[in-house]
Amino acid sequence: MKIIGLLLVILFSLILFLCIGEVPFEKRVSTFYLKDASKTIKTANVVTAIVWGYRGYDTLGEETILFTATVAVVALMIGGTKNARKNNE
Repeated sequence: MKIIGLLLVILFSLILFLCIGEVPFEKRVSTFYLKDASKTIKTANVVTAIVWGYRGYDTLGEETILFTATVAVVALMIGGTKNARKNNE
């Protein structure tokens, strides 16, 4: 298991190292958000306009994945403690 984890870390580091120069630094999107977000979405806060107006579905997907992962971890922990109790009896 440790070998798989080490290989994943090495693979991630290699991908990050090779792709770090390929990511363009764009200021046009941030300028658009800062100028037009509060006007088009009609909110007082630019962050709220971006999260709920432009990135609403993406944020909802991320929250769904986080919730599902949390429920899975809790279910595994509860199942593990029940199995441990049965083995100790």
